[in-house]
Parts: sequence; C-alpha cells; structure tokens
Amino acid sequence: MIPLNNTPLWNIANEFALAQHKQWSGEMADADIELWQRDARDRTLAYCQDNSPFYRKHLSQIDADTSFDDIPFTTKAHLREHLDDVASLSLDRSWIYYETTGTTGTSTPCPRTAEDSIRTGVALCEGYRDLLGAYGERLSIALMGPTELHSTGDSFGDVFRSLGHATVKMWPHSPVVGFDRAGQLLQRLDINALTCTPGMTILLARHMESQGVNPRDLGIKVILTVGELATPQLLSQIGDVWGAAVHSAMYASQEASILAVCQPDGALRTTPLNYYYEIIDPVSGQVIDPSLESREGEIVVTHLYHGAKPLVRYRTGDLVRAHGRGQDFTVVPIGRARDGLTIANSEYTGFDFEQIILADCPPFLDYQVDITEHVGQDHIELRLEPRKTGPKRANDDLAAHARRLSKYFRTPVEVSWGLTDAQTSTGAMVSWKAARIRDHRATTTIEDSSAQRIARQRESRQA
Repeated sequence: MIPLNNTPLWNIANEFALAQHKQWSGEMADADIELWQRDARDRTLAYCQDNSPFYRKHLSQIDADTSFDDIPFTTKAHLREHLDDVASLSLDRSWIYYETTGTTGTSTPCPRTAEDSIRTGVALCEGYRDLLGAYGERLSIALMGPTELHSTGDSFGDVFRSLGHATVKMWPHSPVVGFDRAGQLLQRLDINALTCTPGMTILLARHMESQGVNPRDLGIKVILTVGELATPQLLSQIGDVWGAAVHSAMYASQEASILAVCQPDGALRTTPLNYYYEIIDPVSGQVIDPSLESREGEIVVTHLYHGAKPLVRYRTGDLVRAHGRGQDFTVVPIGRARDGLTIANSEYTGFDFEQIILADCPPFLDYQVDITEHVGQDHIELRLEPRKTGPKRANDDLAAHARRLSKYFRTPVEVSWGLTDAQTSTGAMVSWKAARIRDHRATTTIEDSSAQRIARQRESRQA
C-alpha cells in the first residue's frame, strides 16, 4: 500500500502504471523502450556511485566514456561480503526489510522502498490481470510461501488485492499454522486459488490424501507456483493431482526481485521498464548478441529504478533460454549454473533432465532421483511416489518408462514406486538439484547438507 499522505509517490505510481500498461500491451515502440532504458541505466550508475559505499569503490573507474560491457559485474559473493554497504539508502529510508534465507551462505540484505514495491507490483498486475481473470472476477487466493522471510507474501497480497481478489495468508511450515490447520482452512473456506512452491503443492496434497480428502474435491481452479524450477511436465502432474490449471507465476530472486512475469499463455515475459537484461556466456562472461531470436546463458540484470538497493550488472547465477530479440522477450529458467548434471558423459541442465525423466511418465504425486556409479557406468534410479487418489499405479508403465529412459541416457535406469523423502520439498530454500537429486558419485555440497538439515527440521515438526 502506498503511504496515504505521500502525493508525489501516488503520482509516480500512476505515471509508471500508464507506462507499464503501454509497454505490456505492445503499444510502446522498441525505440521508446531503448530510450527509457538508456536514461534509467545512466541514472542507476550515478545513483549507486553517489549513494552506495560498495559501488562507490566497485565503479570507481567508470566514467561517461566507459562502455556498458566494460562495467564490472556484481556477484552473489559481493553481496555476501559487503552486506549493507551495497545498499544505496539507509534502513530508515526504506519501508520494509527482507533477507535471503542463508541456507547456503551468509544471508544478504534485501531492503525495499515504496517505489521498489510499486515498480514490481505494477508489472505483476499487468501479467496477472488477464491470467487470473480467466478463472473468476473475484478469487480467494491462499498465499503459502516460500517462507516468512520472503517478499512473496507481501507482494502477492498487494497485487491480488489490487486486482480485486481476496487473500488468505497461511504458512503450513509455521508451527503456529501447521498442515492440519492449513488443510482445515482449505476445506472450510471458499478458497479457489493457491500461490506456493511446487513442493508445497505436493506436501499439501499428500497431507489431504492422508486425511482421506481428494485434493481435486477442494475446488481449486488455479495454482501459481513460485520459488523453484519446475518443468511443464511437473506442473502438469501437479495440475492433475489438484484438478487445477498450474502456472509458473514468475521468475524472480530475492536480491533482484521480479525479473519476468507470467502471461496468460503461461510464458514468462521480461519487464524492460524495470530492468536492463543481458544474457552472457557463464564461463567467459561475454554478452550474447541480443539481436538473436534465441539465446541461452546466464541472465544478468541492472535495476532501472533507484530505491533501496539497485544492482548493476548483477550475475544471477541462473541459466535461461531467451526467446525474442532485444529487451522484451520471454525466458525459460533452466537451472542454476552450478546445478548441471553429467550422465554417461553428456551434460544436462536441471530443466532438461527433469523434462526428460518426466515425459510420458505414469501419474505420480512426487519424485526423486538417485544416481550411482557401478563399474564405471552411471546408474539412475527414479522413484515415483504414487497417489492415493486418482489413477492406479501400473508396474507395466514403469518398466516401459525405464526402457525409454535407458535408451535415451545410454545407461541403466530403474523406475520404481516408493515414498519420497522430505528433502524433495526444499527446492525453494536451497536448490532444485539438492532437493531432487541424490548424486552419490559426487562429494556432498553445502546445498546438499542444507537440504538435508531443513528436511530433518520439517520432519521433526510434523512428527
């Protein structure tokens, strides 16, 4: 909500809302977007140099003649090392403070000003107005994650209410709420939409089934998933469990905020009035030609609004496939740069690996993968957790699926029914790979250890 006595901020919000609607609807010419970005990018550089202790040093060699491609990157390591010095405003000039979870390293500060929230909130409104409108003029939406520390609950609450929908905040992992109470609310209240991680949809469905309730009977029309990588194959399985349409709601990071917004067709579209985007080779750091129709690499962003903590050429560490030239394009997040997998000497991104193993898969509730090595040969075990409701499990389907995967990966693959562990739900807290893959060929990483620790904590709370 905008502070009621701040007339200049209301004017900023209204002006940006008009510009964002014009751009999102295709009424803003490419030349106008380029002009907007160039002016805002120059002001971001000056703003950070003037106000951020970190950027004052980091950009000390930058002048008016410096090519943007020669400006040094900002990395996660910089944010962890310099913490509050990266911000361009003190805490008392912000209006809300978040942090990253700190599960894989030092928590980094993520303060926001009202203008920060307005800029991202308006972009979300443009994406979700038509998307949610297809399921009802007034929805009741349960907000459930990823965590209490995350901005999603506040941001989505503001956006959904601005669009005329009601919100219900419930955090099943919270000891105050828990899954029993969340399940009771889903049955008692007329809730018809969910916003949560893919892992949460699975945990909730498992809980409802354990209570003898078919998730499809709850009347959920649409689910917006956030916080972790999920392929269309997994989203389709989730949708079948719940009897709902499922969309990956956005591509975002806690540090950089909302980088792409879901359109009604399900594609994640950039918001070039808020960010300047680059796709780079993750190894060399070279920028991939933006005039290409398709690009694949690490996404790098520069904030075009100048609130609490704008970032300059921030390397997200995320790999994406970009479709479309210039700055207004769609992206498919395909995994963290460090989360690749090598199977039988072939490399796979997280997205591609999940897409392959779940293609034409029998109906399931959850999955996990164990990878081992026997006599110099990789061995993959795909474990599928069966549903208690819906289609019955068929062992013949598993055998056929195993044969298809063995042929594709050129290595033995076993597919079986069984219970998955609590680690599979930790993707939003740690990483897709640590949540879904047990790679016994490799040394345990900090991500693996964090996922195991979070899983133990969740199991103890639910015991």
